[in-house]
Amino acid sequence: MGRIGPIEVMRILKILKRLWPNPGAMEIGNPYQNLVGVMLSARTRDEQVLKLMPGFFRAFSTVEKLADATTKQIEGKISTIGMYRQKAKNLKKMAVDVVVKFGGKIPSTMDELIRLAGVGRKTASVVLVASFDTPAIAVDTHVHRVTNRLGWVKTKTPQKTEQALLKLVPDKLKHTVNQVFVKHGRYICISKPRCWACPVRDLCAFKQKNLVAPKNAREILIDMERREQVLEELRRQAIR
Repeated sequence: MGRIGPIEVMRILKILKRLWPNPGAMEIGNPYQNLVGVMLSARTRDEQVLKLMPGFFRAFSTVEKLADATTKQIEGKISTIGMYRQKAKNLKKMAVDVVVKFGGKIPSTMDELIRLAGVGRKTASVVLVASFDTPAIAVDTHVHRVTNRLGWVKTKTPQKTEQALLKLVPDKLKHTVNQVFVKHGRYICISKPRCWACPVRDLCAFKQKNLVAPKNAREILIDMERREQVLEELRRQAIR
């Protein structure tokens, strides 16, 4: 494949957006709820985080209430997920900083967001896109793997991938990258890719394509759809 340009980027994202039309799992509610969700989702299955969201936000409906809570109280609402003690500490400190330094409003710039406890560029990027409609690209292992296989980038780390994608992808399309590639990397472009199910395989630079569908291909596709439906329902219920 030749050099990737905006037309190729737009074409692939358009195709994948039809395949994965739902918002990202942590694109929920207001900026406070969105930020909390993304912070909790680090190294944790989205389903686990979304299941605890209703109870969490009943207890801490605002950033001020979260700031007033003790770390133990926060732990009690998130103990079903991994690293909950460290996450509780980060949530407490984040909330206090937002109240003290930002007047109770979640900051809306990258530089301000990454000053908060437990917030790195990936988390900040999700919040910027979902809550403030600001062009950004959150790069996790899925986005890193898929964009390298496609030939969009040739990078060794998610950080380098983010830098390359920010230059490659037009601003109006940046919000779509994380949404479609996280899902694509989770279900189809896995470690042993399911190229047989990929609608952009003919536009992909990956050489070791797995084009032979297994005998249980139909069951795999049905399970993908079911998992997405479950995730979307949990997302909708998260802030009711």
